[in-house]
Amino acid sequence: MLASLLFNSVMGRTVDYPMNLRVVMQVLSGLVIGRRFTRADVRALKTTFIPALILVISMLTTNWLFGFIIARFTDLDLVTALFVAAPGGVSDLALIAIDFGATMEHVALLQLFRFVFVVLAFPPMLKWILKIPTPTEVIHSEGGGNSHTNRTVDFPLTLLFAAIGGVGFYLLSIPAGAILGAIIATVVFNLVTERAYYPPWAKTVAQAGAGTYIGSKITLQVMIASDVLFVPALLLIVELIFMALTTGALLRWLGKMSWPTALFSATPAGIQEIGLISDEMGLETPKIVLMHTVRVMAVLSFLPFLVHFVM
Repeated sequence: MLASLLFNSVMGRTVDYPMNLRVVMQVLSGLVIGRRFTRADVRALKTTFIPALILVISMLTTNWLFGFIIARFTDLDLVTALFVAAPGGVSDLALIAIDFGATMEHVALLQLFRFVFVVLAFPPMLKWILKIPTPTEVIHSEGGGNSHTNRTVDFPLTLLFAAIGGVGFYLLSIPAGAILGAIIATVVFNLVTERAYYPPWAKTVAQAGAGTYIGSKITLQVMIASDVLFVPALLLIVELIFMALTTGALLRWLGKMSWPTALFSATPAGIQEIGLISDEMGLETPKIVLMHTVRVMAVLSFLPFLVHFVM
């Protein structure tokens, strides 16, 4: 994204990003997200169904509330504000926002701000609040599904199902159809066969492709005019703290979670980042990762319909 922005600034022009390529990137992003959901997660949902429901309702309600607040007290329109306030992925929301006429540049910049702020500020803040000691020895494990399957076949099959779902939803003109269809198709394929897989480079390609698309839309003029985002950024900080503490309290009292697990489950950061941080602190990482997987899938599933309703 930064490289594309630099190119735009140096060349003094933007490069058109092909529509078909954007659909491909949405399908690949949906594959990466959907791959996280396994049969083990479904079995775990029996004990985390109530906490997951609390998490989704609380975060979507907060998203709705602060979307209206941001639209009311800043120059951002309501659709853009709803995407800005959403606790989803930076590239995923930016890729979807353009389909609804939102100002994608503002969504991308503020979502990037949210991601950086949460990853840098929340872990040390929560660690200080919870008085969590850091283990002297930490063992990290690599995810990646079943070792007995043939990876040379699994990835093309997963990609085929994701493409069918993504392109199918896109052709049906379903809101955010490409990424949503790819997520659903990948989840179904993984639950039925347990063979959904993607190599590490696929996630890198999805991130790079999405970043290139976002950066291609951000010009030097947009960056110069980013002073209009100062107030929305302040309101976003308020929302993040409010969301984490309120949702965390609900998860603790109603979901019967421990306070550290509840707070980390309610911290709207990236799944991979929050999972590594919680693992480093010796917390219930599998449960936290599952809660964040549900959060991302819920936001990407329900937010487009919420925005479509508002429009």
